[in-house]
Amino acid sequence: MEPIDPRSRSLALVAVVLLTACADDPFGAPAPDGSADAGVDVPRIITADVPVTARDVPRVDVPRNTNPVVVGVVPDHGPFAGGNRVVVRGSNFTPESVVTFAGNLVQPRDTTANDQGRLTVLPPAGRAGEVDVTVEVDGHIATLPRGYRYDAIQADPGDGSPAGNTLLTVRGLGTHFTDATTVTLDGLPCTGLRVGGPEQLTCLTPPHPEGRVDVTVVTGDERIAVADAFTFTDSAEAARGGLGGGTIVGNINVTVLAANTGDPIPNALVFLGDDPQVAPPRSTRTNDRGRASVGFPELRGPTTLTISARCFSSHTVQVFDARNVSIYLYAQMIPACASEGMPPESTPSRGTYGTQVSGELVWDGPNEFAPNPWHNVPEPRAGERRVARVYATTADILSTPNQPAAGGQVVEVVTPGYGGRGYPFAIATRPASLAIYAIAGIENNRDPSRFTPYLMGVARGVLGSPRAMITRVVVPMNIPLDHQTDVRLANLPPVTRDGPNRLRVEGFIDLGGEGVIARPDVTTYGRDVSDSYNLVALPPFSGALADARLIVRATYGVTSGRQADGTEYLSPPSSAVVVGSITTPDDIVHIDNWVGIPEFEAPTEGGRLPVDRTVRFVQRGNDPDMFSLSLSGDVLYWQTWANRTERTFRFPDLSGVMGLRDLPTGAAYYMYLSAFRVAGFVFNEFRYNNLSQLYWSAYAARNLAFTR
Repeated sequence: MEPIDPRSRSLALVAVVLLTACADDPFGAPAPDGSADAGVDVPRIITADVPVTARDVPRVDVPRNTNPVVVGVVPDHGPFAGGNRVVVRGSNFTPESVVTFAGNLVQPRDTTANDQGRLTVLPPAGRAGEVDVTVEVDGHIATLPRGYRYDAIQADPGDGSPAGNTLLTVRGLGTHFTDATTVTLDGLPCTGLRVGGPEQLTCLTPPHPEGRVDVTVVTGDERIAVADAFTFTDSAEAARGGLGGGTIVGNINVTVLAANTGDPIPNALVFLGDDPQVAPPRSTRTNDRGRASVGFPELRGPTTLTISARCFSSHTVQVFDARNVSIYLYAQMIPACASEGMPPESTPSRGTYGTQVSGELVWDGPNEFAPNPWHNVPEPRAGERRVARVYATTADILSTPNQPAAGGQVVEVVTPGYGGRGYPFAIATRPASLAIYAIAGIENNRDPSRFTPYLMGVARGVLGSPRAMITRVVVPMNIPLDHQTDVRLANLPPVTRDGPNRLRVEGFIDLGGEGVIARPDVTTYGRDVSDSYNLVALPPFSGALADARLIVRATYGVTSGRQADGTEYLSPPSSAVVVGSITTPDDIVHIDNWVGIPEFEAPTEGGRLPVDRTVRFVQRGNDPDMFSLSLSGDVLYWQTWANRTERTFRFPDLSGVMGLRDLPTGAAYYMYLSAFRVAGFVFNEFRYNNLSQLYWSAYAARNLAFTR
């Protein structure tokens, strides 16, 4: 046997020791219990006759390669005009990286370093063919030979409806288009071809299933094929509903869905302007997937579009400039439609279940194992009593908190033999992440709406699930309600002939993901801006409420009764402003950016719709971002959207279109007009969620009853 070199044995033992140490703690730190191997069961090899020290291990410093490396471009091709978004992949990139395609610089503003391995860039224009892609970092250059290919043609737009009929413009560079040129998408012909010159033509796309397809242009012996040049797809608006896709240049893609099911509505009539019998291409019908395209070369925005379907409502979008329109229509529940199985039925509900929450309201005091007295709530006078009302947070400021039932009304009385530390409660609530809170104060025995709050308690982080029984929730009653927010109102919208006549200011405490604490007990009222509007009895935003935010809503409307919690109903004509994210309850809140209240000129209350079927109104005061008009009568429903500049709504006459339901003569109708503002709003990028008051910073409304 060969003798073992002592140096080899030493190096081997060094490797074993280093591996063992790394298994214990890769950072060389002791285990939490002070031992060297707590929590890790790694066998040790100990050799006493061979001493090993750090000096026995040779140290080799390997320099890190900081030069850029380019490994690919995704996608690896694009139009000769450039401007498309691609990702350059590699390593050692920095925000100062300089990118070129075929030696042509990418604008620095068009280069974004996602991380060290990705750069998002907009390539410059280039000649058709494969080109080198380079990245320069601190004077070091990396090149990917033939890493990108410029296509000889560009399809615009790059996507369209699966229903077809999208007006497609094909631009070329050095091409020779003629009247004999053919264009196909995935082998299907593009129809209605018009040649505008040797380097430009237009045509209408064929119907095709969703997906990316090749575009092929053939002119004599010249054949140009571009992979994945066009995408048949549902637009983003088709999923969320609304407008989008950029300005109208030759075509509008329309998706029509049922509001109750989300299913596509086939054979819906889609037409431009006011005449539903206008001939194609200004009108069309949706296909089996609820999609249609209106397209012709001269089509430009702004324009007006109406959609109507048998057994469904109608919808008009006025004076818009968006290439994609996605609309939800509501079912008309009439026997004639039901007998034909129309509209499609909604999916049956499986029911919903709430959460039961129980626990105790606990006061501080000398009793360690028994309830303590309510020392921080004043003694009641004759005809009064001390009461604590227990609630769960609501989802938002639009939701009304449940009025406490027997288990949510807590008084300073404990059942003999009760062994808890506090005063028991039990409430039913929504299944969600929420907070349980209680407001303690003095209540009038004859009129519970006369309630003066003094104290508050909050239990955060209660997670309710359907049918859950959550017990032992402790609500410490230790938050004094001794803060006040002064609300200053100014520049009210002009009063119309029928109101408003009442102002209401409300406060809500926003706990983020745990919902909202509604405080109807601190709501204040007035007649004009000279009155005092102070939200009193608010808690400090500290301790359990350190992350809370105050929301203030001021409403100017017509008083029309009271709700169960004592707050007054305020009906249209009305205007409201919402101010949120107030970080302290001691702020002074100024509210003056009201939306003017619309006032109908024709028809008038109880009157008739004009012969020209046009609703006219005026808007005095500040403009909104958008108007939304809903017309309903019997089983008919018609919704109209319009930009802030519009002051009329026209309802096209559908009586001449077989299968569609027009506005019956002599019938009674109800109309509701909303005017609202949304932060960052762009009308031509409208989404259905913008119709929710949760997104409105200010809004006004008016309703009207009339006949035809």
